[in-house]
Amino acid sequence: MKNLVFALTVFWTAGAAAALSMPTVETYEGGRKMCETSYPEIIEREKGFFVSVPVDYAKPALGTTDIYAYFSGGYDVKKETVIYFTGGPGQPAHWPLFSREMPFNFLIMEQRGIGCSRPATLQQYLNPSFYSSENVARDAEQIRKFLKISRWSVYGVSYGTVPATIYGSLFSAVTRAVVLEGVVFTGDLSLWEGPHRRKILQKVIDSLPVFVVDRLEKISSEHGISNLWFSIVARGQLMYYRGAEQLRDKFLALSDDTQYEKLVHELKVLFATTPSQGHPLFMPNEIPYYMISCQEFNMASDKLSMSDVLVNRKLVPSLDKSSPAICRQLKAQSTRSYFAKNYPLQVPVTYFQGSTDSATPAPHAIAHFKHVAKKSAQLMILVEGGHNPNLQLLSEEETHQTNFFSSAVLGQKISADTVKKSNAESDYFWAYTAR
Repeated sequence: MKNLVFALTVFWTAGAAAALSMPTVETYEGGRKMCETSYPEIIEREKGFFVSVPVDYAKPALGTTDIYAYFSGGYDVKKETVIYFTGGPGQPAHWPLFSREMPFNFLIMEQRGIGCSRPATLQQYLNPSFYSSENVARDAEQIRKFLKISRWSVYGVSYGTVPATIYGSLFSAVTRAVVLEGVVFTGDLSLWEGPHRRKILQKVIDSLPVFVVDRLEKISSEHGISNLWFSIVARGQLMYYRGAEQLRDKFLALSDDTQYEKLVHELKVLFATTPSQGHPLFMPNEIPYYMISCQEFNMASDKLSMSDVLVNRKLVPSLDKSSPAICRQLKAQSTRSYFAKNYPLQVPVTYFQGSTDSATPAPHAIAHFKHVAKKSAQLMILVEGGHNPNLQLLSEEETHQTNFFSSAVLGQKISADTVKKSNAESDYFWAYTAR
């Protein structure tokens, strides 16, 4: 696998503002109107379409909202179809999913509240009850019916593993297989606090010379940089293959004064940058992100901790006050905490997971494999892998991975001998187990 450069990556959640900049009736524009009026070339290029779905599935009398979807790379009637659930929550969906043609049709749905799927009115957009992962799953089912597809497979990445799990559970009769990558098992506080991630990073810290760690600790006190910097940078690096190893190498290089000064400069620029909402179709959407996270992933909790600070060579959780404040601002409180065990899967399930993933920790994938998949299931953990190990390898046109993914989509067993052959011929290693 190709080496990935060391990058200063800010998680969308890290360093959140104390309050969101809210749209007004004058500034708000519904997704369908916005996309058809301002971005018709995108819809034309994607050959996208809109499907009307209930605003509230329990109360259909409340009316409908429009959901945007398109086939990435076009549609071929001879190919089986896969619906792809994007991550986030709040991630837009206007980019090529794969760098080359794949042997399947991939239907990409822009989830409700995001981009072209924003509701027509501001009142709906700011209504917490409009948002739920189950609504996303049910929206997908309405699209399947609209397209008259009799059966398809389900693929979810990161947060997308949540609606993918729910869909496969609720609509097993029309689900060939479920493929999950970067898995969320439960929405409790451990998802954010990341004890597994902290163990990995603490091991990195413990491997560094004392004088290097001392330098790291002084960055905040001597240069006025947020004491969350280490957590933010480290989490970003762990998103990639061999992230812990690369992080250690880069920190070891800080014994050189020039490299140390370079890092300090980059951090000052990083924390001085004012966040921008950016393009509505190509940047994360904050309102859906917080609506789902506050209600289903305990972001509204006053005990929330997303980041750590480095104190006396130890990582210590830092209480997050801004995210719960935003939840209160949106009137979005924890009402239906997600727990995958509530959505058992009776269809074949394949898991692709990175062992050092900093966003969706490996223990979540293992728990999902043990407790949610009730029939055929196979778990592939990329040793030293990051957040999207399968997608990263597919982007490199790795033949073995293409075969693994194709088998997973079709609900077929991946041969243990094939995995062994791949491991022997590659510079990466998949730990494989199945039942």
